[in-house]
Amino acid sequence: MPDTTLSRISNHVYWLPPGKPDRPSLGVVVGAGHTLLLDAGASAAHAHLLLAALSAEGIPAPRYVALTHWHWDHVFGASAIHAPLIAHARTARKIAGMAGYEWSDTALEERVASGEETRFSADNIKLELLEPRQVEIVQPEIVFHHRLDIHLGDVTCRIQHVGGDHADDSCVMFIEPDRVLFIGDCLGENLHAPTPYLTRRRLFPLLDTLLQFRVEHIIEGHNPSVMSWAELVSLADQMHLAGESVKQYGADETAAAHGLVALTGSAADADLLELIRSFIAGLASE
Repeated sequence: MPDTTLSRISNHVYWLPPGKPDRPSLGVVVGAGHTLLLDAGASAAHAHLLLAALSAEGIPAPRYVALTHWHWDHVFGASAIHAPLIAHARTARKIAGMAGYEWSDTALEERVASGEETRFSADNIKLELLEPRQVEIVQPEIVFHHRLDIHLGDVTCRIQHVGGDHADDSCVMFIEPDRVLFIGDCLGENLHAPTPYLTRRRLFPLLDTLLQFRVEHIIEGHNPSVMSWAELVSLADQMHLAGESVKQYGADETAAAHGLVALTGSAADADLLELIRSFIAGLASE
């Protein structure tokens, strides 16, 4: 699906799918009282793309923007939206730190060399924002610590901190009565490591939390498709299987893969093997 297409997911929820170079999904919750954006986008150009799509649909301008986490591709577009940001306290602290950064190619390369920035992020920032690069960091105005409910008239968005390996400030947004869950990148690996990884310690409680919502549609940060409840349950099962096999067999990838035969009755497919490798990479962080 092209990144210029705004899709209606449910009665109150719209979705702008992820695009290139590394633009994440953007969500829109349209209530009788206000419009709420879910994540701000990777740049002013990305945000303007969404705002133009909203205008074309006759959707009122956003009253608030809620952030899933602090990573650049989810926050750099905030300066073009002109609406208060809502963020978890950890997200707000991370954004405050980013405000002191320089964003030239030279500065990006220095942070990559020091391990403060990932090569993937630096390369995509260069593609999204050409030099001379102007980055305006907007500070959140509304900060919460665990959960915040935003009432938009005939629809409510519950914002809840869930953490995870990808970013410890990750939050999800549950839209009622539509039963849509916007999860950002919370199921992703920790990318700030020589080898990206997942851990049972962080991922398993997160999966338990997500499965408590009982939703119909799940929107991920970089998934070009909207997930169903059945697909989320299947993914959670795979993650649990891979994590438990690595717990039993440790860093022996072959043994862990063979161990899945005992658990499932069939050999591990490519997706399960990738998860096994990710959990093995995370053993040192358990």
